[in-house]
Amino acid sequence: MSKRPPELTWQDKAILVAIPIVVFTIFILANYFSQDLTVAAAFEQKLPEAEVRDGGNIVQVYPQVATDSVSCRIKTRDNLAEFDFTYNITGSETIRFDVGRLVQFYGQYIYDHRGGHVYAPYKGKSGRMTGWAIYENQRYTAKGDEDNQL
Repeated sequence: MSKRPPELTWQDKAILVAIPIVVFTIFILANYFSQDLTVAAAFEQKLPEAEVRDGGNIVQVYPQVATDSVSCRIKTRDNLAEFDFTYNITGSETIRFDVGRLVQFYGQYIYDHRGGHVYAPYKGKSGRMTGWAIYENQRYTAKGDEDNQL
C-alpha cells in the first residue's frame, strides 16, 4: 500500500500560483527594457545622438560626393520616419544603393529637423569602428569587427 501525499496548505497553493506570475512579469519587463532604439523613437524624443538598430526602404539615392561613403534617404518599415543614411566605406567594400531596396543597420543616429542622420559603421565609445549594414542579403561591417553582435 502506498502512502498518500500530504494535502497542500493555502500557502503552498499561493506559492504555486505566484511563481509563474512573477516569472512571466520578469520576462515581459526584461524584454521591454532590452528593446533596441529605433530611428522613429530617437527622432520623436529628439535625442541629439544615439545608437539605433532599425531598417527601411531606400526612397532616394544621393550622388556620391566622397570616395569613402555612400548616402541615401530611407523611410522606416513602419513609415513613421524618413532620414538620411550614410555608409562609411571601409577597405574595398562598396555598396550600390537602389531605390526601393531594404537596408537594415546598426549605427549612430544624429538628430536634425529633417528626420536625422544615421552613420554606419561609426567610431564607438571605445574608439573602434562599430556598426553594420545589411543590404541585398550581405552584411557589411567595419574591418576587424566581424565578431560584432547582430
